[in-house]
Amino acid sequence: MSKDTIDRAAMTTATEYRQYAEECLAAMRAAPIPEVRAALSTAARRWSELADRTERAEVEEARSAKVLRNRASADAGAPART
Repeated sequence: MSKDTIDRAAMTTATEYRQYAEECLAAMRAAPIPEVRAALSTAARRWSELADRTERAEVEEARSAKVLRNRASADAGAPART
């Protein structure tokens, strides 16, 4: 795996995961074989779950960054930003 591939994988967003889920659902609707439809439905659900987890992590990361900025401002004697 190339470094670009690794970097790209690390930057996947919740929006991209939701797009993958939509692609699975579209393929599921077109699949004539019940087992394939079931597998694609499962894949779509898992992509959606990953998108949800990624969104929660992004929110938590933003909160943590805000707390750190506020602490740095307070330590420097400057007013805290909101």
